[in-house]
Amino acid sequence: MASRKSTSAFTPLPWSLSELKAVVPERCFERDLSVSLLFIGRHVLISGAAGYRAFDSYMAAHINDFANSYFVPQHLPNLYINITRWGLWSFYFFFQSLMFTGLWFFGHECIHNAISRYRQVDDVIGFLLLSFVGTPYYSWQFSHGLHHAHRAHAEKEPAYVPETRSSIAVPGGHDHAEYIEHFEDAPLYTLGTLIIRQFIGFPLFLLGVRTDNRKADTFICHFLPPRGVFKHRYNGVIISDIGLIIMGYLLLRTSQVYGLSVIVKYYGIPWVLLNNWIVLITYLHHTAPKIPYYRGKAWSFLRGALSTVDRNLLGEWGRFFFLNAAHCHVAHHLFPQIPWHHLPEATKHLKAFLGDHYVYSDEPAFKALWRSYTQCQYIDDEGDVVFYQNTAGSIPYLNASEHAVFELCPDSPIKPLGSVAISASRIDFQLRYSNADLASRTLPNGSDEYPHDDALL
Repeated sequence: MASRKSTSAFTPLPWSLSELKAVVPERCFERDLSVSLLFIGRHVLISGAAGYRAFDSYMAAHINDFANSYFVPQHLPNLYINITRWGLWSFYFFFQSLMFTGLWFFGHECIHNAISRYRQVDDVIGFLLLSFVGTPYYSWQFSHGLHHAHRAHAEKEPAYVPETRSSIAVPGGHDHAEYIEHFEDAPLYTLGTLIIRQFIGFPLFLLGVRTDNRKADTFICHFLPPRGVFKHRYNGVIISDIGLIIMGYLLLRTSQVYGLSVIVKYYGIPWVLLNNWIVLITYLHHTAPKIPYYRGKAWSFLRGALSTVDRNLLGEWGRFFFLNAAHCHVAHHLFPQIPWHHLPEATKHLKAFLGDHYVYSDEPAFKALWRSYTQCQYIDDEGDVVFYQNTAGSIPYLNASEHAVFELCPDSPIKPLGSVAISASRIDFQLRYSNADLASRTLPNGSDEYPHDDALL
C-alpha cells in the first residue's frame, strides 16, 4: 500500500528545490556516454539474441517442431505438444515486450539528456530507439516536457488529466446512494475498459485522443505539425514522422520476404505488450488516492514533482528491464537529468530527507492498477488542492475524522466545498486537521524554484 509513513493526511512541502538538490550527491548527476552505451548495447544484444533464437528456430524447424523434438516426448498427446509450443511463444512475447520497454525507457532517458552531456548525441540515440518502438521522438520530447513542467496541475497536466465532477456529471450532493447509482457499471465492463486502455491507451494519446488542457481543449496529435502545441515545431514533428515511416517500411519489406505472421509474432505482439507496460508504469506513477492535484498559485513545480509514487513493480526484474523507472520516479521528476543507474542512490538520500512527503508503494502492480482505476474517479471542479474521490464521493485515504475539517488561517477564508477540497484567497496559509496530533506546515510563497527548460528536457 502507498504510505507516507506516520502521517496519514496531506501536508504541503516546506522545502525548496535547491534544498532537495543539496541532499543528492554530485556524482548522481554525472552522465557518462560510454557507460550509457554499454547499458544500451546490453539491452540491444539481449533483445536481438532473443529474436534471433526464436527466428532461427522458426526458419530452420519452426518453434512447433522445436517443441516436438526437444521438449515433449512423441508418445504424449498433441494437447501437451500444443501447450508446450504456446508456452514457448508466450514466454518470447513476454520477454521481448520487457526488452522493448527497456529500449523505450532508454529513449526516454535521451529525451531528458540523461545519457550523455551532449544534447545532439542523446537526440540521435533517442530518435533511433523510439522510432524502433513506434514513438515519435521529437514530438513526444516536447509533450513529455509539458508533463514534467505541469505535473499535478489540475488544468495543464497533459498526461492522465483527472476527470472533474462536472465532466462526468457526478451528482453535486452527498447522498451515498446517488454516487453508487452513478458508478454502477458492472465490474466486467470496468475490466473491459481497463484492458482496452492498457493496450491502446498510449497510441491513442499520441494520436491526440486525449487533450492537454481541458479548458482550451488543445489538439495534441503528435504526428501533425501544423496543429496545436506543435505548430511552431514543424521540423521536429516531420523528422519524427520520417523515422516512423522508415520503420514502417522496414517492417513492410520484412513481411514481404518472410510473411506477415513473422512480423506479428516477432515484433507486433511484443509491441502491443510494450504499450501495456508503458501505461501500467506511467499510470501507477501518477495516480493514487494519496496524490494531490493543484490549481492556481497553490501549484508549483516542486509540489507537482512530488505528486508521484515510487512502486516496487516486478521487483528486481522491474529494475533491470525498466531501468529503475518504476522504483525511482520521484527522484526522476525532481531531477530528470540524473541517469537511470544513479537513481537508486539519489532516491535513498531523498527518501531519508523527505520523510512523510515521500510516497512509496509495494502493493502488487495489478492490484494497485485495479484499486487506482476504480477508486480514483474524479476531482472537484473547484479548490486549490484537491484529491481523487471514489464512487462514494470521498477521499479514499482520509478517514472521517481527518477529512471532516480542513481549516485555513483566519485571514484566508475557506470557500466551502464539502470535505474534499481546499480553497483560499491567499496561498500563505496553514492546513490544520481535526486530529490534534497532526502537525501543520506552512505553504511557503515563492520558495519552489522553477527549473529552466533544459532541466525538464
